[in-house]
Amino acid sequence: MARSVIKTYLNLGLILFLSLGFQNVYSQKVTELNLEQHRIINSIYKYSPEKQIKLYKRTLEYESWMGFIKTTNFEDLEVIGYCSIKDSEFEKEFNEFKNVMVNLGSKKINSNDLDSKFKVKIISSKNVLALSEPMIINEYSFQFIKSFYGRSLNVQKKNDHGNWDYACGIYFPIDLQ
Repeated sequence: MARSVIKTYLNLGLILFLSLGFQNVYSQKVTELNLEQHRIINSIYKYSPEKQIKLYKRTLEYESWMGFIKTTNFEDLEVIGYCSIKDSEFEKEFNEFKNVMVNLGSKKINSNDLDSKFKVKIISSKNVLALSEPMIINEYSFQFIKSFYGRSLNVQKKNDHGNWDYACGIYFPIDLQ
């Protein structure tokens, strides 16, 4: 009798241990960017003349300065350079992004999935770039960028060949930085 009770407890302990192990492996995968998100990061700096871009190892979580996007109409935002968005669906995707951006969390960036010009850094400093997780909504991708020079929202659009191209950049006012 005592032997079967011990055996039952050992089996239950093994099942519990294995289930926790599988849960840990699953949660680890969820906290990393996927391959498509890494492709988006690569495309943001595709034409950058910099030989080396230092990038913080984790994505930005939602921060209060990002909320500026929620309180402002797209037409009133300060657009950086040329904005190639002429899609009537964009306003719908932009509004959807404004609703889900509060869910941005810190995720691991895998240096193996980035171009060789990126150097992933463990320590955040003034010369290290920080990005939010690229959020994909239909054919658009939205990601916040935080650098020594300022803060912005970068918008990419997927082209007919499945590549991500620059669509628009939105600069944040200096008083939010």
